Amino acid sequence: MTHVSSQVAAAHLELIETVSAAIASPEPTPTARAAAMLAIDRYREDGWNDLAEALKSQLAGRTVDNSRLDDEDQMILAAVDRAAKEPQWLHSVAEQAEVEAAEQIAALILAATWGEREALEALNEMREAARAAGIPGSTAHAFVAIVEGERRLEALLENHANAQTGLIERTLVALTQREQGQG
Repeated sequence: MTHVSSQVAAAHLELIETVSAAIASPEPTPTARAAAMLAIDRYREDGWNDLAEALKSQLAGRTVDNSRLDDEDQMILAAVDRAAKEPQWLHSVAEQAEVEAAEQIAALILAATWGEREALEALNEMREAARAAGIPGSTAHAFVAIVEGERRLEALLENHANAQTGLIERTLVALTQREQGQG
């Protein structure tokens, strides 16, 4: 079985959830099939043609030809298959990805608080990307606020309405652990 990276599964969570739910159902409802097809079509529109064809085959119960798929595509297919058989697995892998991301972000925030230019630029680029995407009060905005000294979860969530609660909370925990280890 193909190893599925938790980061890949988390990045494609919506697609994996939607398609695996339709596959897992012995008699998928027209709504479930339509939702899966819509998710697949969005990926096709974004240039994931080979993956889209493979997912349509998988959804139809046909054998999938992996020869045209890259590693990430194969991981996505494997994740759909596993999530169809073990729905709770997808939740745990998404949680694992969040923990891993929080660890990396905490390291980035700590470096930024020490004035490391590259870390500050990376966080600013994240915030600018969110701003350009029209997402005020994003998770990236909250990360910058943490660098600026805000460490209260309630204040961060209140001031950054579009921030991912779990990721912010886990990042604060990881940051506290790093700071205590540095002391």
